[in-house]
Amino acid sequence: MFFAFWLSHVPPARLPGFWNTAASALAPGGKAVFIDDGPAAAAEEDVLSGRPTPVAVRRLDDGSQYRIVKVFHDPSSLTADLTALGWSAHIRLVAGKFIGVAEPPGTPA
Repeated sequence: MFFAFWLSHVPPARLPGFWNTAASALAPGGKAVFIDDGPAAAAEEDVLSGRPTPVAVRRLDDGSQYRIVKVFHDPSSLTADLTALGWSAHIRLVAGKFIGVAEPPGTPA
């Protein structure tokens, strides 16, 4: 499966459930491949502090603004989180984005 710029919108408390759902959607031997904003992208966002879930404000061209969940994952922390959930993950920064490949628990090496 592939997803792009989606993982950063999953609240941290829901990350285990997200990955469990991803694992159940994969065929045997399947992998998840993903790309998203790296931690440096936080400098370009209007991040609201003091909240239990990371939130940023997005302003649209029509002047409207919305609060969105926006988690700026660090590749090493995300790798550790996935490892704790039993996944095997290889995540690296490329041009300010992180790119990852992850295999769910029980996938043969």
